Amino acid sequence: MRIRWIPAVVSVAVCAGLLFGGWFTYDKFAVKDPLSKAVSGLPEVQSSSSTIENGTVKIALKLTDHADLRTIYNRLTTDGASVLDGRKLKLEVEGVQSNETLDKLWSTVLFDVAQAMETKSYSDIPVALQKLAAGHQGMTVNSEMDETNVYVTLRYEGAVKYVILPRTPAMLEVWNDAAKL
Repeated sequence: MRIRWIPAVVSVAVCAGLLFGGWFTYDKFAVKDPLSKAVSGLPEVQSSSSTIENGTVKIALKLTDHADLRTIYNRLTTDGASVLDGRKLKLEVEGVQSNETLDKLWSTVLFDVAQAMETKSYSDIPVALQKLAAGHQGMTVNSEMDETNVYVTLRYEGAVKYVILPRTPAMLEVWNDAAKL
């Protein structure tokens, strides 16, 4: 049996073109266009880029100075529900006008916030942030929470820092001696 190389190469090239072309078309028109349409409808978003990897939709956002993270997250989960389709949404805020002073102030309260997140004492987060703001004239803090995340916004001397802290649901713990009665 003799293989005819030209028809074989042509068929492999056509099949590869159809496969990758179909995947690219699906990715562009069924996933990325609806997602970018949902993001572009938000007035507080200056620019965005998105990727979909391993069941997670990652959206990198550049926000205006007075953006409300909770509202943005909620609108993206409702407007982009067809794209998310069971995937986890992860927002990455980039290009924010944070500065070294604001980052240092955040690091001073980070231990209290981390402890509140770990112990699920979420009401301690606004208390810690207000304590931080009280010690620095002109600093404003905002913290909000929904069923999936805690959203923190710090503003100081014209700089803005946005932080999204994912909440983890309570896990049922199993002890080593649970089977013994």
